[in-house]
Amino acid sequence: MAGLFKSLLKIGKVLSGIVLLVPAIYADPIKTTSSESQESEWWKSTHEAMSTKVGEWSNGLDAFFSGQRHEDVSTSFVSMRFGSIIEGKEGVSGFFNLDAKLDLPYTEDRLDLIIESDADRLTQDNRRVDNEPGQNILQSAQNTRFATMLRYFKEEWNANIDMGLLVEMPVDPFVRITFEQDYGLGQWTFKQEESLFDYYSLGYGGRYGIKALRPIGDRYVFGADFGVTYLEVDSKTYWRQNVYLNHDLSDKSKLRYQVSYLQEGSTPRAESFLYYVEYKRLMYDDWLIGQLKPQVTYERDNDYKAEVSLSASLEVLLGPEFL
Repeated sequence: MAGLFKSLLKIGKVLSGIVLLVPAIYADPIKTTSSESQESEWWKSTHEAMSTKVGEWSNGLDAFFSGQRHEDVSTSFVSMRFGSIIEGKEGVSGFFNLDAKLDLPYTEDRLDLIIESDADRLTQDNRRVDNEPGQNILQSAQNTRFATMLRYFKEEWNANIDMGLLVEMPVDPFVRITFEQDYGLGQWTFKQEESLFDYYSLGYGGRYGIKALRPIGDRYVFGADFGVTYLEVDSKTYWRQNVYLNHDLSDKSKLRYQVSYLQEGSTPRAESFLYYVEYKRLMYDDWLIGQLKPQVTYERDNDYKAEVSLSASLEVLLGPEFL
């Protein structure tokens, strides 16, 4: 596993320079000469080798836990996302995120090995930006705190039960259980989620969320969701309401328009208001994704003055399904 991490981080270092060119490469591809094409083959072969390695690691772990060796095509994947944030106060900074799911189908009771970045961030309900500014990509990769956990799906409860460790010295064990319910009403689809978690050093908490989706024609989906989280560590309750519209421009590109309202306290008090437009495009095949996200944020701590930011990122998906 350490070897896989080192290889992924090495790819991130090599590709990090590409992020500054993201706006340019959102354009339609330009034909290249044969020499240029040959020089570019290295990143395709690197992706192929790493995707194969993800499948080998997944099947190897499955054989270790289950005692059954197999060569089935794995559905495991690794997502590596990195980019730049431009802010008025902080200037230009970078970020790096790494998430993975290694599927273990032959293991008794169906376990998955999950790796999450920023796992010590206990809730998304108070998050104003995707990533914290003020550092470069390599610093973000070094400072990211990962969680490694085994996930067990309890079908009768429709619940995921996670048990794992925050990977940092000293390690921090935790347990988390999430229940989900889905139901439909006409053209509306509703999803409800309840979570309870307990970290050895970060404390315990719980979250409730509900989401509603409705398609509008062939290319639009309207959505709204509400979430509330209680954290024992700071004795605070966080509330969040999102309203958004997803717009499929084509098979390769899409837009998302979102407005969010964030509150804190047992009696909700306005903390911030934000809105953004997020543009995503498949840059190559189905495993290289570019993203641009301009955002305007109004925070109570800044007297609700407008703060403008722009994030540009690339996401690389690794796994047998992306070969």
